[in-house]
Amino acid sequence: MSYVTTSQLQQRLGAPLYARLTDRAHGESADAAVAAELIASACAEVDAHLAHRFATPLDLALHPELAPLLVARVLDLAEYAAWASSPFVNGIPARVTALRARAVEWLSQVVRGTMDLPAGAPPPARTAVDDRPVVRASPPTLSREELEGW
Repeated sequence: MSYVTTSQLQQRLGAPLYARLTDRAHGESADAAVAAELIASACAEVDAHLAHRFATPLDLALHPELAPLLVARVLDLAEYAAWASSPFVNGIPARVTALRARAVEWLSQVVRGTMDLPAGAPPPARTAVDDRPVVRASPPTLSREELEGW
């Protein structure tokens, strides 16, 4: 689930900058597929943080009061990623770097519980599941008995 649309990213950046940061060939025409990848990556980062405390993705239909906040944070992360991945810019502006740092710090505070989400009712907690990796190995080629004496 995406918290942001490509048109919201375009609106935030403005059409010329959106094209420059999303076009990987010439930096002149917007590429919606690149923008969608940037947004998906930013949403995944937000969900990865929030998943420590909440069931993700957060359902904004149940918690519409969270939408403006999550949209702002996802756009902060997506804008940073756009600047960082564009071959047509030299460096990332300090303003964009600061926005990303604030977004990550805010997410960390929410995860630690030092900041609460401004929801009428808290979003559902993360369900207790076994997150350990599942490993299946093939039977050994040689048994312990066959290896005895080596």
